Amino acid sequence: MKNPKVCIVGPGVVGLATGRSFLAKGLEVAFFGRTESAVVKLKNEGFKAYERKDVLNGAFDFDITFLTVPTPTINAKINLDAMELAAIDLGKRIRFTKKYHLVVVKSTVPPGTTEELVIKTVEEYSGKKIGKDFGACMNPEYLREETAYDDALNPWVIAIGEYDKKSGDLLYDAYESFNSPLFRCSIREAEMQKYVHNLYNAAKISFFNEMREIAKASGIDSERVFNITSLSAEGMWNPKYGIKDRGPFSGSCLPKDTQAFLRWSEQKGYNADLLKTVIDVNDKHKERLGIKTDSHAIVARL
Repeated sequence: MKNPKVCIVGPGVVGLATGRSFLAKGLEVAFFGRTESAVVKLKNEGFKAYERKDVLNGAFDFDITFLTVPTPTINAKINLDAMELAAIDLGKRIRFTKKYHLVVVKSTVPPGTTEELVIKTVEEYSGKKIGKDFGACMNPEYLREETAYDDALNPWVIAIGEYDKKSGDLLYDAYESFNSPLFRCSIREAEMQKYVHNLYNAAKISFFNEMREIAKASGIDSERVFNITSLSAEGMWNPKYGIKDRGPFSGSCLPKDTQAFLRWSEQKGYNADLLKTVIDVNDKHKERLGIKTDSHAIVARL
């Protein structure tokens, strides 16, 4: 479909950046806000905007709806209330429309959420059937808050998790003018990929924070060490390093050096909890695969 009409539900940082990027590419975009003040602000800034109570019963003339609502973590558990309410609202909106509609989850959600919550809820409240009357995709966002619009306009990668080919084709058309690498996969793969994306970033930050504390406690310039490491460590300069299914880390260096540095850190009284966890995870992976750890050989090489 050429130039599909886009609706953004949840015009926060992600929603506003996403909508503005499509506007810049020449698509027609409207924002749906939860509060009157948010909608008035958008209108004053020159955007087409509505409240949830507006545009019902056949007047919802859009081709694609992006759900960019908050999915906060409360008491260590994701809260999907806003996503469910958005799905209910969307189901009601498309109930009386005749044309095919695509619902796109852009919020970060656990694998299975789009299929088990969003699709089922839209079906229930619209009376329509997924794959026939409407389609679904999961389209992760990779935006940084301070540069959200620039990141949305010039994404380093676009991932389309599609329910079926028809769903993916329509979202592909919306991104046709974006000059970025684009990957198509299943919905659950897209949901999982966004978490892997974020969790890897978190693990990397924590690793270097832990190493920085140990370096400082030892009177070592951590920044100089890290700058060299960014060039020396294959895990830094080779994007494919470590992602292939080749089992636990092994060889003559990694097993002995992780253990040696952990023992040295503990003897010095330094905290190396993440390093200890890395070793524990690797050992458990070996156990699951039935690989024996030769602890005597490791000790002998220390």
